[in-house]
Amino acid sequence: MGWIAACVLVALLLPLMGMVYLDNLTTTTRAEKALERLEKLERKIERKERDKDRNNISDNPVFDRVRRPLSLSVPRSQKLGND
Repeated sequence: MGWIAACVLVALLLPLMGMVYLDNLTTTTRAEKALERLEKLERKIERKERDKDRNNISDNPVFDRVRRPLSLSVPRSQKLGND
């Protein structure tokens, strides 16, 4: 009797856990998209404020770029040892 109850419990919990997992994934993607939109709006507002004050030295378009982590790819040679 215990095995049947355990199987029924697992059969009911797996779909529920799957739905919670998918809901979590959609929420995180929506939050990331909203954060990207917010960052774009912040950069646009900062750019407009800089355009109003042209005497500012920090008027540099490099600061408007999105900073991403540095990832360098190292090419591997076909021959190891003798070149």
